Amino acid sequence: MKTFNKNLLLIIVCFCFSQIALAQPCFSDQVVTAAFATGGTSPYREDVLWLTWGTGYNERDTNPFGKHGVELNKGDKSRASIHLGGNSYLCIEVEITSISNGTINSYAPGNYNGDSMDKLYNIGGTGSNNKLVSGIINRNQGSTATITFRAKATINGEPIRLTGLAIADAESLDANGEYINATAYGNWNIVDVRKNSRAGNYRISKRAVGSNQQRIEFSRGNDKNTGAVAFLEFNQYAFNKENGLAVEFTAELKGSGLTALAIGLLTPNPDLGDAPASYGSPLHLVQNLKVNSDGINVADTGYTDINTSDYNPGSLTRVDGKYLGSAPPDGDSQTMFSKDAKGDDTSGSGSRNEEDAWPIAYKSFSYKVNYDPGNKIDTKIPFKNGVVGDRISGWIDFNLNGKFDENERQTKQISKTDISNGYVNLVWIVPGTRIVKSTFVRLRYFDAKEDYLSPTASVNLGEVEDHRMIILVPKSTNVMLQNKTK
Repeated sequence: MKTFNKNLLLIIVCFCFSQIALAQPCFSDQVVTAAFATGGTSPYREDVLWLTWGTGYNERDTNPFGKHGVELNKGDKSRASIHLGGNSYLCIEVEITSISNGTINSYAPGNYNGDSMDKLYNIGGTGSNNKLVSGIINRNQGSTATITFRAKATINGEPIRLTGLAIADAESLDANGEYINATAYGNWNIVDVRKNSRAGNYRISKRAVGSNQQRIEFSRGNDKNTGAVAFLEFNQYAFNKENGLAVEFTAELKGSGLTALAIGLLTPNPDLGDAPASYGSPLHLVQNLKVNSDGINVADTGYTDINTSDYNPGSLTRVDGKYLGSAPPDGDSQTMFSKDAKGDDTSGSGSRNEEDAWPIAYKSFSYKVNYDPGNKIDTKIPFKNGVVGDRISGWIDFNLNGKFDENERQTKQISKTDISNGYVNLVWIVPGTRIVKSTFVRLRYFDAKEDYLSPTASVNLGEVEDHRMIILVPKSTNVMLQNKTK
């Protein structure tokens, strides 16, 4: 449960590259090389999954993060397989769906001495030591290339929404007509800048494309270790529901000689259940990334020079989404199963005891007071940032069969009154099938469009909380023992 994606990466990096081990549950018979940077000065190197290119099927061991200098073609793909805990994997596949106006190669930033991206994001070091082949470069001097991409993501076969996109200057733009740009659904903001203030202008522009897309243009560089990276959060128009929530975007590059761009993805964190394994592995994606403004306005003309001492870029921060209780979830990087359902509460970098939506009165109580058949378990389940129409579901394992059954579920659709109160009421009637022993509770916050019936489904938003419910019973005594008190 450390911040974001570094500990989620299934591709385990070993700097003795001949010893790198790859596990690929999503694409066991395919090339999987997309990776997070392990070095560089960027504060966001754990946040961007860089698409990497060029590795052939028989080169997976020798080129685990892409291969430099390989011609790329329509249909080539970059893939990632990220372990989310238990048997869950985030599977990402990005395909080049078209290339026009020129041909392209794979490129490892750092192969030109004016490059800056390898200083910000790398694996293995800067310059020729960088093994992260995240760049796409024009194959022929002075040529242009326009590339269209399609990205899909699934968890356990279910489509999920990707968070956003990154584009970077991967091979030092010059001042003689070179440029790179990218168009996507959302709003672009510069978040990384490597400056060389004595080297000359580095120009950035933004243009509206229709009403829902935006193009960012790296319109001029200085060829002297100056560069930038921009992030975009996908908006609601980005996702193709008929095609597995796929997103499409376009990038273009133009060299006076050779120039390169790099494409990355912003991926969501998972929040996992922490009851014993028999209760299954529910998953909520913590969609809590926010790209903050870089101060560059969208305009039909004009540009902003970011290579000045007084220019400050935007940033990537985390915000609270929809969640249960008083504290937002932090991302989980491993299985959280635990015998007391506290595996999530006491681990990670977020708030300790973050799971606090289940009322204290029902954490431990006498079976005579609350657990006889016909008794009510009447709870107030608090939530934050709720939206009318969303649902909160809860399950209690009354019959102690080690799973949450449908007849053990209660659900409340959030109303305006619930928003005002800050909680929903979930009420169970204790059934005659209940067993008088301690048991487990699961609570889940669902977006209005999610499957609120399932105690184990993977969903795009919200939070899951598991709790131990301790049922107090009388201590047994042996009536055959004589009372020696006189």
